[in-house]
Amino acid sequence: MDTDAQTRRELRFACTSCGACCNRSPEVALSEAAALSDMFVFRLMFRLYELPRSLADGDAGSSAVFFESKRLLAAFAARKYPARRRQNGKAIDYMRYLTISALTLDTGVGACTALSDGRCAIYARRPLACRTVPFHYSRPEASAESLLQSFVATPGYGCDTGADAPVVLEAGRIVDPETRRARGDALDIAARDRRWTDAILRRMKTSSSEYALPSLREIEADAQFGATTTSMQVAWRIAAEAGLIGVETYRMLIAAQAAAIDRELAEARCPSSARETLGEMRAEYRALLNG
Repeated sequence: MDTDAQTRRELRFACTSCGACCNRSPEVALSEAAALSDMFVFRLMFRLYELPRSLADGDAGSSAVFFESKRLLAAFAARKYPARRRQNGKAIDYMRYLTISALTLDTGVGACTALSDGRCAIYARRPLACRTVPFHYSRPEASAESLLQSFVATPGYGCDTGADAPVVLEAGRIVDPETRRARGDALDIAARDRRWTDAILRRMKTSSSEYALPSLREIEADAQFGATTTSMQVAWRIAAEAGLIGVETYRMLIAAQAAAIDRELAEARCPSSARETLGEMRAEYRALLNG
């Protein structure tokens, strides 16, 4: 790299379509799940994130990463609320951010279900999580350099970082046009989905048992182990009841998901535990279609 490039800290990256990072199916926004219901088997997911309320509290990292993390978490979260816990004998005030999204069911095969002969079969409509690799749209741009360096150093990844690869980072800023556009699209989708996540939150508060939704207390208890999931059809049912989608669209989504489940079972590539889960989901979706 020449001296001028070193001053500007240009970093290069190009995907070689090695498929190594496509080692499982993605997490997507609710609207994306509706658009991809024919391709992936989805679960409605609730996940909690935490940040200290003040940069001076806890291990919050650099100020740029901290404040951008707060901005992004607030944009993508369905709800945020204060919390306090003790750390090293000191009471630390935190903000908790509850996100509601769709997680593709991990069938345990070690690869995204959209891969065909090692290549993405839905590349033109791939979700935003894939379009922003290696700079996931929920991660601060201020941490992009370390994210890129960690990503390309992953054993088995065949990323191109040579002199002929395009410049994606310059002086800490993402300059790749498609990545910047996709990061903006993710924020737009989060804003559009706000009515949907608000409707889900209302059901959690008033009639969670009827909808088989977890309570906030249950989500908090599960947070130390990971995310909490439930049936994706609940999200589509709530969207229909809230007037966000029509009844016919709801039935189309249920039918598409049932077909995706049938396809996974027919391919017989997943272990018995995943097949059992898929079998239970097939019974649920078939009952909805018949009902």
